[in-house]
Amino acid sequence: MAQLAIKGGTPYRTKEFPGWTVITPADAQGLQQVYDQSEWGIDGPKNKEFQEKFAAYSGAKHCLTVANGTVSIELILRGLGIGRGDEVIVPPYTFIASISSLIYAGVTPVFADIDKETFQMSAQSAEQCITPRTKAIMPVYVGGCPADLDAFEALCKQYGLYLIGDAAQAVGSTFNGRGIASYAVATSISCQNSKNLTCGEGGIILTDNDELYERIDRMLHGGRDDDGNYTDLGLYNGMSEFQASILLTQLEHLPAQIEKRMKNAAYLDEQLAKLPCVYPMKQDERITCNSYHLYLLGIREEQLQGVSRDDFLAAVQAEGVPLVAGYVPAYSLDCLASDYTKKCIGGQINLTPHTPNAETVGYHEGAWIYHAVLLGEQSDMDDIVGAITKVYQNLDELK
Repeated sequence: MAQLAIKGGTPYRTKEFPGWTVITPADAQGLQQVYDQSEWGIDGPKNKEFQEKFAAYSGAKHCLTVANGTVSIELILRGLGIGRGDEVIVPPYTFIASISSLIYAGVTPVFADIDKETFQMSAQSAEQCITPRTKAIMPVYVGGCPADLDAFEALCKQYGLYLIGDAAQAVGSTFNGRGIASYAVATSISCQNSKNLTCGEGGIILTDNDELYERIDRMLHGGRDDDGNYTDLGLYNGMSEFQASILLTQLEHLPAQIEKRMKNAAYLDEQLAKLPCVYPMKQDERITCNSYHLYLLGIREEQLQGVSRDDFLAAVQAEGVPLVAGYVPAYSLDCLASDYTKKCIGGQINLTPHTPNAETVGYHEGAWIYHAVLLGEQSDMDDIVGAITKVYQNLDELK
């Protein structure tokens, strides 16, 4: 008789995990206020209030609200004068927006490898990618976990490069007790619907650089300065008052949600470390807050008796636990080899970089669970461990 659900057995769990988003009456009240004020554009009171509160929460001098977390990176690049003919070093283990935002600004992405114990970009690998065309290094804080910001800060200082933080998934994370935005010339955050701080779609730019802040602000206002002169090319990619209102009310719950995610993640780390078929991410004591947009997990394919990671994950999913495969290396995506991409950057991207860890994690080991699951109770975490254990103990059924 089959034991595994994927083979016809009874699923380990049939109850739903917590969903996303978490909606409160305050959200609706705020939206009604915006509707009644009839001021819905980018410079309304909700935008200004959120910018002030979020800058203070993040430990940044300036906060800009924008249309989404892709254009936020493009605005940072344009504000820094980085464009066609320039290179920015990025990890391949990331969402396509980290790369497309560079390409639309005319920038050539150069791929550095990741650390297999954290899935974050390796500073050592990034250093090997630096050329005379390199203008910036942009680590992506995958899953909400900051990269080694001490190493990247020192590396950028040594070579005279900008450090740009792609914190699309890392709202609220801290490193050495400091807000992650304090390490970079500018940091981009996404408020897309799946993110830990969401308004459906939106983005945030954090910076301590006055000149960069003023230039991006001008771009958001059509490129005009205070005298009405068009000094910059405008993009008109600001955030509406409705979006800003949702962010204000959602921000009230963010610290408590992060605390609960961290508690459940620590419990999962402890329990899953006992299983030979998986490995939790290496913990760095300098990461004083990990917002856990994703709970990252490695699958030890060599322990699966010939079963692939993907088949193993499919079996876990059938048991009622949403453990899914992560990213494949971004350079494998067809769009990066397109003629339009070549036109944008005026050349070609190296689509065969030496990134063995990204290959291993992307195709054989990487897995994750979305953050909403971490808002559950300890019993929910036990079910995750139980389902993985059940599949591991019944590998013969999968072979």
